[in-house]
Amino acid sequence: MKINFNKMPCVYWSDKMKVEWLQRFILLHSIIYYKLNDSCISDRDFDIISKQYIKMSKNLNLNELKDTQYYYCMYDFDGNTGFDVIERLNEEDYGRLLQMANYILYKFV
Repeated sequence: MKINFNKMPCVYWSDKMKVEWLQRFILLHSIIYYKLNDSCISDRDFDIISKQYIKMSKNLNLNELKDTQYYYCMYDFDGNTGFDVIERLNEEDYGRLLQMANYILYKFV
């Protein structure tokens, strides 16, 4: 399940915005898996999207990457696990993402 950014409205997003979307996706599904003890995507899909994120983030220059919303907790994300990145989230971001994760989990699963 690779995210297709070549369709509306994503086709108009900047590369930075696409990377931020993937960061948020990874963080949300890491919270669902590690904190809520559930899952709504397969490990294989998580791995594919993680690789997509890593590839896309390498295409940004370092200043753009550092300027993304969640760079502070994903600066060394290598796709192996999302456990450590969610532990780095500040309290405000964690609370907001936890709320979103609960919505995703209970609305769509």
